[in-house]
Amino acid sequence: MSRFTGVKVFDFRFPTSSTLSGSDAMNPDPDYSSAYVEVRTDADDGIRGVGFVFTIGRGNDVVCRAIESMGGRLAGMEVEPLLDDMKRAWDLFVHDSQLRWLGPEKGVEHMAIGAVLSALWDIKAKRAGKPLWRLLAEMEPEELVSTLDFRY
Repeated sequence: MSRFTGVKVFDFRFPTSSTLSGSDAMNPDPDYSSAYVEVRTDADDGIRGVGFVFTIGRGNDVVCRAIESMGGRLAGMEVEPLLDDMKRAWDLFVHDSQLRWLGPEKGVEHMAIGAVLSALWDIKAKRAGKPLWRLLAEMEPEELVSTLDFRY
């Protein structure tokens, strides 16, 4: 069994406000940015999962810190059981009782969760030797539906 060893977060920023690219009445100084995450394991295959989320400027600071915090939850966990049950991966982050009051299904936490889950799906697809779209398209309907949260 392999284990997650942690995440590495990259803070990419694009100075689009200097040319007002993408500006509008609500975003007069949009420095479009991306929090990019790489989920690492100790598996012999060397596969790393990547995910990202877009933000604007200073918001990237907050999202990057949230992703790093979530990486701490993964560190030391076995990889295979989590990849075999992607609903469990969702629940790991969304039902974190310590973070529930921050709104894990909205805002910064939701953005960070999306980036980390994308990286986990990326690992799953790479291990299957398929692009993610094909992995999802070839899943049995019951298997795909089992990854979803139907509470609402």
